[in-house]
Amino acid sequence: MVEIHGEVDISCAPELWQILVDVAETRPTQVMVELRHLTFIDSTGIGALVAGRNTARSLGIGFRVRNPSPFITTQLHQTGLYSTLVEGD
Repeated sequence: MVEIHGEVDISCAPELWQILVDVAETRPTQVMVELRHLTFIDSTGIGALVAGRNTARSLGIGFRVRNPSPFITTQLHQTGLYSTLVEGD
C-alpha cells in the first residue's frame, strides 16, 4: 500500500509517479493507494495516479485508490476517473 500525505502538485507529482510505477513493477497482487491524508491534488498528481494504474494494468495487477476526501472525490468525478481509480477494475 502507498499512503499519500499532504498535497500533490507539479512539484512532487513526478516523484509520486515514479513511486507508483516502482511499486507496480515489484508485481504485488494489487496496488492500493491510501488517500485519507491527501488534502490537495492537481492535474499532474491525478496524472501520476493514472500512470501508476496504467503500469499496474499493463502488468496484470489491480490498482485502486481509497478514502478520497470530498474535495478529491469531486476532482476525480470531474475528470471522469472516479470509477476507474476508486471503484477499480
